[in-house]
Amino acid sequence: MRDGTIDASMIESWCVNNVARILKIPKSEIDPKLEVDRFGLDSATAVALIMELEEWLGIELAPELLFEYPTLADLSQHLATLLPPGQRVA
Repeated sequence: MRDGTIDASMIESWCVNNVARILKIPKSEIDPKLEVDRFGLDSATAVALIMELEEWLGIELAPELLFEYPTLADLSQHLATLLPPGQRVA
């Protein structure tokens, strides 16, 4: 993160923390380069995660986004491209 703006690494960190919370596993067990279904994230929890991301980022996201970008690293990179320059956490 530079200047307090949201970037891909900040999004990835948020995702790792929240997947670990949702699945009740240590965040050290979440490898953002592995597909999320390997952690046990099912479609209902994936949609819940996307809804939380929508709220946090303040942008509308498609519920199936995690299926199009199946790793947290890929998802984070994609989401960073959707944000306006200088986007900050609300």
